Amino acid sequence: MSKMFGGHQRVARILPGKKGSIRTATPFQQRDMMLSVRFGPPFILLLLAWLCACRPSEPGITEEVECYVRYLKPEGQTLAEMVVRRRAGNEARPAEIPGGVRYRGTPMQAIALDSATTYRLEGKNPFATEHSFAWTDTRGRPREFVLSMPPISNLSFGGKTLPIRQPATLRWSGPPITQNEAWVILWEKTDQSAVTPMEIITAAGMDYIEFPAAQLAKLGPGTWSYYVVRQKAFRQEEAGLLLKGIAEYYSDPDTIRLVK
Repeated sequence: MSKMFGGHQRVARILPGKKGSIRTATPFQQRDMMLSVRFGPPFILLLLAWLCACRPSEPGITEEVECYVRYLKPEGQTLAEMVVRRRAGNEARPAEIPGGVRYRGTPMQAIALDSATTYRLEGKNPFATEHSFAWTDTRGRPREFVLSMPPISNLSFGGKTLPIRQPATLRWSGPPITQNEAWVILWEKTDQSAVTPMEIITAAGMDYIEFPAAQLAKLGPGTWSYYVVRQKAFRQEEAGLLLKGIAEYYSDPDTIRLVK
């Protein structure tokens, strides 16, 4: 269901489940997560399973807008993208905005990708919680879509050495997990290049994540670095307009040592 410009895929699923539960990704999911998280091709996510899975076209919707914003904390870098589609019958076709799009007040660059126009802006910026996309529709009406991005910092398991046969708790500085939010933790052993992603299934309102001993044991002993991708999905409907968005925050890395 997920589709990307340029033929790339991103894994983005909001999964219900018991609070604090963790699932290790399958090899196929690992491949997609490494593409989207570790290497991060800068293409906008068009469809999310929770946004559109098997849903019929909304009656009265004539225009669809899809926004994406990503913040890389280690680099202090922001990427923002937006795509517009206009419906003709049951088909939604890429469209241009004559007056262009502004991201947080700055004009975005229009780039042609796969016969569609993507509005993009990228650069080093201080972190911002609110990310606004503004444009004028075909009827001359001002439009705005704002994505909020919860930050995360000071990742900690309470110590730098953890026994793999005991459960552990991950805590952080920043807002608790919110609704329509997904977390992926990327683990990389210091002496290896392979990345092990863990998809977090938890409930809104949680301000910690419990790691069962079995999950740590799957990583194995050694020195591991890890970081979190915090992803939030948005959906909003207005008169004749469907707005969809994704905001992603990539945390600073932390390092721990797992021992038997």
